[in-house]
Amino acid sequence: MSDNSGLGVRLGRKAAAALMVAFASLHVPDAQAAEGGLTNYVPGYYGDFAVAVAPPKGLYVYGTAYSYQAKLKGPAVPNTVSASAMLYLGGFQYVTDYKLFGATVAFGSYTTYLDANLEAKPPPFSLDASVSNRGDMSVSPLILYWSYGNLYVSAYQAVIMPTGDYDRGAALNSSRNYYSFDSVLALTWLDQKQGYEISLVPGLMFNTKNTATDYRTGSEFHLDGMLNRYLSQDFAIGLHGYVYSQFTDDSGAGAMKIRSSSAAIGPAVLWNTNSLGIPGKIVGKWLHEVDATNRFQGDILSVTAAIKF
Repeated sequence: MSDNSGLGVRLGRKAAAALMVAFASLHVPDAQAAEGGLTNYVPGYYGDFAVAVAPPKGLYVYGTAYSYQAKLKGPAVPNTVSASAMLYLGGFQYVTDYKLFGATVAFGSYTTYLDANLEAKPPPFSLDASVSNRGDMSVSPLILYWSYGNLYVSAYQAVIMPTGDYDRGAALNSSRNYYSFDSVLALTWLDQKQGYEISLVPGLMFNTKNTATDYRTGSEFHLDGMLNRYLSQDFAIGLHGYVYSQFTDDSGAGAMKIRSSSAAIGPAVLWNTNSLGIPGKIVGKWLHEVDATNRFQGDILSVTAAIKF
């Protein structure tokens, strides 16, 4: 296995956060939990290869293309409300040689650009809208990595900030217009001799109020799971999935006592580029959402490239 199998952990996993904000002001029936039926949690994107393993010291620069094609799912929502979006991400993570509580210390941040479209055909909800603009950004000021033999542990606090453009009257926005605080723990069991890995990434997300709409999305639990098999030093395949559940009600203007949930599963592939003399990796992933309640349900395709400087 390559020493770079774990790079891209924090930035890559959170890279698509701003993609979902493209639908923040969705003008459809009030049958979706979370504002617009979406949140700052990125479905399935916390999954990676060797997710809790500290990369070697250095600066890592990331680029991600993330595609989402979906329909809104809810008890009173027609299934012809569809959405599509592309996210383009640029970010970095710096891994230091400092230790804190016995852990390797790192930090990182990213910014995004969104290109999204929303279409709702059935009257009286007919709508065809699009947006192409900068999105919100995320900062992880402290990332910690521990190792205990074959067990690896990582923890971090991400702050997603409403830096994108927002218009309350717009059908689509490139910002959700509120802060989210995501507390995440990553666990990896990795047998480097046999080339097998099992990882879990649970997290809790807490949201502030959207001051433009006086609406506050409820708190959320998310869990990403990965089963990976390393076939060589430079190549691996995996089965990735996620489960998401909102565990407190929304509040504020127009809030209803309903909550959202979803789940997905699909294949992933890793190629380390070390054999080319380039210290980096490329990860591709397809996740099919098998269930969704009061939020969008569809397919996610993503490609992430990372390089070490």
